[in-house]
Amino acid sequence: MNKRLVLVTHGDLGKTILETAKKIIGDSSCSDCITIISNDGLSTNDLVGKITDSVSESDKYYIIATDFPGGSCFIASRKVSAAKNNISAVSGLNIAMVLSFVTKKELYDGKKLTEIMRIDGSRAIVT
Repeated sequence: MNKRLVLVTHGDLGKTILETAKKIIGDSSCSDCITIISNDGLSTNDLVGKITDSVSESDKYYIIATDFPGGSCFIASRKVSAAKNNISAVSGLNIAMVLSFVTKKELYDGKKLTEIMRIDGSRAIVT
């Protein structure tokens, strides 16, 4: 099953993270498998609608990544992911998670890839 990453963030964070990831690994062949959604000017309900529209193909597996838990992006993504089995959600988005998706999307099924992205994202946080 083809996998898609949906970055749902506050402001331009998703766009900036994706641009930075491209600088690290190059503009991969995955430019069509990542969608960016900003919550700018959207209510939580509007955001649910926008996310729902972006995850409408039933033959694909979608991973929705949000910037932090508890905000409107997180709440909206959880509402959408709870309604379908071809969607999972993860929060705490960072560059390592995007790099993980791009480099490992062909190796794992959607649920496993979501967990690997979470682990890789956590490993990128050091003190």
